Amino acid sequence: MAGFLVAEDGPIAGLIIRLEERDEWTIGRDPDVCYQVLEDPMVSRKHVVFKQTDDGIVLENLSATNPASVNGKPALEPTLLEDSDTVQIGNSFFHFTTKDPNETTSDTTSYQRDTSFEEKETLDSVHFEDEHDARWIAKVVSGPNTGAEFYIEKNKSYVIGKDPDVSDIVFQDLSVSRKHAKLVCDENGNLSLEDLGSSNKTLHNGEEIEKLSGISSQDLIAFGTTSILVIDKEKSRETIISPPPMQFEKKEVEQEEKVTTKEEEKNWKEMIIPKKHLILAGTISLLVFIGVIGVIGLFSSTKVELATEDTNKIIEETLKNFKGVEYTYNDKTGNLFLLGHVLKEVDHQELSYLLRSLKFLRNIEDNVVIDELVSESMNALLMKNPNWRGVSIIAPKPGHFIARGYVQNIDLASDLTDYLNVNFPYVDRLTNAVVVENTLQAEIQSILIDKGFVNVTFQLSNGELILAGRVSDKQEKEFEEIVAYLNNVQGIRLIKNFVIFSSANSSIIDISSKFKVTGSSKVGNMSEYVVINGKILSVGDLLDGMKITKIDNNEILLEKDGLKYKIQYNQQ
Repeated sequence: MAGFLVAEDGPIAGLIIRLEERDEWTIGRDPDVCYQVLEDPMVSRKHVVFKQTDDGIVLENLSATNPASVNGKPALEPTLLEDSDTVQIGNSFFHFTTKDPNETTSDTTSYQRDTSFEEKETLDSVHFEDEHDARWIAKVVSGPNTGAEFYIEKNKSYVIGKDPDVSDIVFQDLSVSRKHAKLVCDENGNLSLEDLGSSNKTLHNGEEIEKLSGISSQDLIAFGTTSILVIDKEKSRETIISPPPMQFEKKEVEQEEKVTTKEEEKNWKEMIIPKKHLILAGTISLLVFIGVIGVIGLFSSTKVELATEDTNKIIEETLKNFKGVEYTYNDKTGNLFLLGHVLKEVDHQELSYLLRSLKFLRNIEDNVVIDELVSESMNALLMKNPNWRGVSIIAPKPGHFIARGYVQNIDLASDLTDYLNVNFPYVDRLTNAVVVENTLQAEIQSILIDKGFVNVTFQLSNGELILAGRVSDKQEKEFEEIVAYLNNVQGIRLIKNFVIFSSANSSIIDISSKFKVTGSSKVGNMSEYVVINGKILSVGDLLDGMKITKIDNNEILLEKDGLKYKIQYNQQ
């Protein structure tokens, strides 16, 4: 039983993938192994495979990072497809059917959109969808996205380009710049166009735009090889028909020619040429003859060499903005070999476009790596291990990768290093900056004890350090220096300081209400022993874990874990 996948939206809308005459059909981005290639960054090299079985056509997902889905649900297991199922592969949606769309006109109309313009007497015959209340509509009439249309709403602006990160309307056209132009519709519904410094410029009705330009209904705007027609739905739409060229009656012309010819045949023999005309004609002929002889002598005595272009210099100039790409060029065969790295897929598209514009290149062997795709693939694998979910790989510049994040202990860090050495394809270009939290905690504890801040406690989580406790106001400057030092320790990305600075007296905790002093003995004016809750204690003794450091006439000072306490009493 044959099956058919019909693309429902996007630049490939209307594409029919025929699942017939074989047992398996692989779809992805790799043209060497795939039955159908989809140019989509969200599609894996081998994304999904369709298999013919006795029950029908079964879909099997091959992508771990972005699995295909059927009717909105990820196809984690082999799924038998039925008529009218919706299959999503990357950013593309397909309608599955067992009926050949080319044989049934009505079926084709239901999921295939007519994007062609036919020349008619008026544009009133072109159908506009009423499901959107926007005044302006733009239709792509040439370029890779031919047939697409979009609405322009009041009080909004739209950036047009090929980079999806910065553009509102994206064209898959390499001749379009990343940010090519901007359409602006003000609150009154007036439309204007501005070029954003594009390489191939923006044309309005065939003329290059140099400043903000107003747009009217049925104006034609060109961005590189892509052209759009702008139509105001509130105005009448008419097609201007050029008048046909003037036609002359052939018989009259032929008769005039015959009359002229007869007159010339009849009269030229009877004409008398003046003498001065003959002299002038002879002089001109002599000068022409001398000129021809001089030109021949010039070419015979001087060797003219044609200038040849330096192809290597042209290639270097083309690649000057791609620092991570190297090349080898054979000028005899015209073959170019590329090797290296670029950051994003849009950079790779721009590189390919620039090189294909060089007419002397016959073949390009492209081995350039897109670092963005490498990082995304590796991060998806790291997310599967819960101990490594705080770790990610980024590419700050072409060909340079950094592993950043946090693991709990040194054993997990060692396991992560072994895993990256085996599974990461560019380990020689990888810098391991992963922080071990246990090691970092020991380092912080050592710094605080070294500087005498034993009363300060801390917590560390994913690089966030929280400090708390009490510090004498006399040590405030010294503690601020410690905080500044900790801020520069590798692995600490944020410090939250909740430490309280207090004077010596205000930092002593009063616990008089918890303990009762019933007696004391004195030597001179100083108390030597005190009776607290029925216990006789002296300096150096422990009271509930607190060490007695001093006994005054009306106050007892104690200390525990760096904190100071006092018990006030009044003994006559």
